[in-house]
Amino acid sequence: MAGPTQMRKGYHNLLRPEILQLVPTDAKEILDLGCGTGELGKALKIRQECKVYGIELNKDAAFIAEGNLDNVICDNLNRYDPALSDKRYDCIIFADILEHLINPWGALRKFTAVLKEGGTIVVSVPNLAHPRVIGQLQKGLFRYEPAGILDITHLRFFTKTTLCQMMCNLELKVTNVCASPRPENPIQWCMTAVKPALVETAPVVTIIILARNLWEYTLQCIESIQEYTEVPYRILIVDNASSDKTVEALRVRVEVLHIENTANIGFAAGVNVALEIVHTPYFVLLNNDTIVTQGWLSKMIRLIDKEKDLVLLGPMSNNVSGPQRVPEVPYSDIKSMHAFARDWGKLGANRIQEFHRIVFFCALFKTGVLNKVGYLDEIFDLGNFEDDDYCLRIKKAGLKAAYAEGVFIHHHGSTTFKNENIDFMKSIQTNKALFEKKWGLNGLGK
Repeated sequence: MAGPTQMRKGYHNLLRPEILQLVPTDAKEILDLGCGTGELGKALKIRQECKVYGIELNKDAAFIAEGNLDNVICDNLNRYDPALSDKRYDCIIFADILEHLINPWGALRKFTAVLKEGGTIVVSVPNLAHPRVIGQLQKGLFRYEPAGILDITHLRFFTKTTLCQMMCNLELKVTNVCASPRPENPIQWCMTAVKPALVETAPVVTIIILARNLWEYTLQCIESIQEYTEVPYRILIVDNASSDKTVEALRVRVEVLHIENTANIGFAAGVNVALEIVHTPYFVLLNNDTIVTQGWLSKMIRLIDKEKDLVLLGPMSNNVSGPQRVPEVPYSDIKSMHAFARDWGKLGANRIQEFHRIVFFCALFKTGVLNKVGYLDEIFDLGNFEDDDYCLRIKKAGLKAAYAEGVFIHHHGSTTFKNENIDFMKSIQTNKALFEKKWGLNGLGK
């Protein structure tokens, strides 16, 4: 937002057709933050039956907007509190506003509170990851400009990923993301997110799933979670720039939160994107090619809570390395797999085995581990050995890891590597060398 005394033509009086098309046509009560002269609101009122309200810092722009909108407040969004009004909205627009605010995360939170359930947030932000900006950074430059991505008045900077993170952190469901003016020139990101209905019981576990194509496996995983999980949970999927129908499918699944990356940033970095916004007591790292079984999570939570210092617990599986592997499983289809898992659970229902290495195809953590151990080490690129590394760090922090003998999870195994034609053994060797360089040739503590 510009200063309160000088109105900028071509800035305060833009129609913003790319934002207009994202506003739901059935929205009746609309709030436009940083509304300028109200050209967008005026177009909305022509297009559909609605009332449009605006908040604008610039006095001259606000004065003109009063003639275009139903009500305009001239105030500073850094201090304005929408809770002081009993007004609730079907749609709230943040068109190139968040980057100007001192605390955009707090502003989004307080305005989300006055958004109706099922209401839509419309956001646009300049894309800091634009090739032109990256090119400057590679030369050691960061030049502010009168307008554009590095506008001198911008206080905060965003990418597609961080914008998605901001939405998911407030439990807002991302429903559309588009690059403007066009995909090959993403000067800004435009996004819509919907406020879902409140759940009766707050989730205690965040289930983090990393996806890269192979939607059929991801869907199978989601559906197994929904059928066989008894404790309150939320699913948070991080998509690593899928090129199949994964992103489109995720956007319409209102029960699943998701983050969209613009590139395949690998397992560790992808997981960390989700971990940065986890605020439940527990979280699970779960491969998208797994199928969970009856009562899996309630059993694991009960077992991990037996010991204060036990912060990581894995299950048994058909396709996993080390002692977590059940050799020669007898089932040949998913139905018989579930029957096997039920019988298997009776054999070791309450037994856990402490072990120095738990495989992250499926792993339950106490979220407090992040304060003591931190996030995954991103040197391990696409995947492999980030779990060895993290388990060793857990041990060095004086904490424990174990596996539950009575919990069985089916794992197809390495589907992303196969689908992407990645040399799995080469990846193992490369990351093994990185692990040994970090910890010593023998992998200290192993």
